[in-house]
Amino acid sequence: MFIDYFIKKPQKKVNNLSQQMDLLDELKRQHHQAFNYRLKRFAVTKVGLASAFSAGVGYGALKNDDHQHGKLKQLSQFSWLLRLL
Repeated sequence: MFIDYFIKKPQKKVNNLSQQMDLLDELKRQHHQAFNYRLKRFAVTKVGLASAFSAGVGYGALKNDDHQHGKLKQLSQFSWLLRLL
């Protein structure tokens, strides 16, 4: 009776909690893997390339010291890539 109360019942709870934690860890891993797959798939599409390119051009134009000519210079340098996309 004491063995059942002090050893077996707590061990069942520990095993149950351990199984639940393992299940949550596996679900988190699968979710992370699916998110990375979607991110990579988006990155190689035209929308992903265009958004990455426009973000890079915008950052370069903002970083440039010549504010009047910086945006036009950046766009003219990469206009062939915009036409490709």
